Amino acid sequence: MKWLIYGILAAILFGLWGLFDKLSANINPFVSNIVLYSAALAIVIIMLLFARKFSFSKYGFISGIFAGIGNFFVLFALLKSQLILVLPFVSLAGAAFFILIYLTEKPKYSKKQKFLSFIGIILSIVGIFVISSGTAGIVNFLKSFAFDYSYILPAIFILTGFTLWTYFTYKSVGKEKISAINYSFWTVLGSFVAVLLAGVILKPDALATLAEFTFSSYQYPIFGGVCVALGAFFTYSAFKATTTKTRLQEAIVAILANGELIPLLFLSYFILGEWVPEGFIGTIIVLLGLVLIHYAEVSK
Repeated sequence: MKWLIYGILAAILFGLWGLFDKLSANINPFVSNIVLYSAALAIVIIMLLFARKFSFSKYGFISGIFAGIGNFFVLFALLKSQLILVLPFVSLAGAAFFILIYLTEKPKYSKKQKFLSFIGIILSIVGIFVISSGTAGIVNFLKSFAFDYSYILPAIFILTGFTLWTYFTYKSVGKEKISAINYSFWTVLGSFVAVLLAGVILKPDALATLAEFTFSSYQYPIFGGVCVALGAFFTYSAFKATTTKTRLQEAIVAILANGELIPLLFLSYFILGEWVPEGFIGTIIVLLGLVLIHYAEVSK
């Protein structure tokens, strides 16, 4: 069950990343992302120095580029006070990953496995939307939902970015013989390059504020970067530890790694004192979905 333990650790770490992103809402997203991935890069370089083994990871680098794109649009939505409308798409990346794997690899399932995994995925999606709606209340969330390109476009980029981050992480495990530390370095480097280019091209004047860098002013992105680096490490480790050919274990790992809404909910409650009843209801629904997916994996 190492894969499950690693997956839960990844979820907790990415939940902490979400909390620090939330606390970084008053910082320009270009600058915040550069600081975050600089901190993450520093952590993985230290890990590499201790490992003393360096390998190139094409899939790791590509995955990092997509993660950087996804994270930028999360911060952009947060800055525009639209996070409630796009945050579900971060967690939906796990379900989207499973659909992508199902269409490209066509793993064989019995009718019982198909039924249970389908219900499990649906419950996970429903639970994620219930959790994410909790900030504004589910009634207000549904009332405010409209096909407005101002948040539909960021939502599409977020879903695509994190889905492909998950997919290329999975591909790295299957195609490349590298360690989790080497993968973490390349995925973080890919994200760093993506956000740096975004800052230089789209908002070059924002980079000037880095000249006034102090730890106290950017502590939350720094802490977030540490969590991102370790979250990537445990996500890769979780995929590597899976043991079946049904890809249902991988689906659970993907949902956990992209399901930072659940740990973020509890962290926000205990640290920020935010009570969101819909969030706890949604958590139960998501966990029920994961249980059904796991049961499908052991069923025939």
